[in-house]
Amino acid sequence: MTTEPTAREAIREVLAAYCRGIDRRDRALVTSCFAADATDDHGTGPRPRDEFLAWCFQLLEGYDATFHFLGQSTYDFGSDEECSVETYGMAAHRRAGGPDHRNLVTGFRYLDTMRLTDRWQITRRVAVTDWSRVDHERDWWPVPEQMLRGQSGPDDASYQQ
Repeated sequence: MTTEPTAREAIREVLAAYCRGIDRRDRALVTSCFAADATDDHGTGPRPRDEFLAWCFQLLEGYDATFHFLGQSTYDFGSDEECSVETYGMAAHRRAGGPDHRNLVTGFRYLDTMRLTDRWQITRRVAVTDWSRVDHERDWWPVPEQMLRGQSGPDDASYQQ
């Protein structure tokens, strides 16, 4: 039997792993966050997990970097094995070069249904966009060359620890 504080912590780990996987372009990590029969609706209608992942990772190819930050979550446990979770977040998407040289910043909420089998996984996600804005290159702060920069993929410093 799962206690709620332990379950909440395990669920937050799944949500954090999803964001890390997206930002580091780690498809295996993102896949592990979803049950095999899961659906995700990021505003274009619900898609089965593998169809969503194909769409998502193709979309990510257009960005130089993304950064997801999660805020508070609320939990509604229907049972020891199922929970509805609402999580607030912000995400920045950087696209450098070309005519669409900008940062897209969004405020969002993930409305997730989670299921516990051998571990907690997302079975249904609806992504709600609450606001968005675009920051154009002329407004960017230039990151000094000597600073360590995040990378998409296994070259990121977090994989070198």
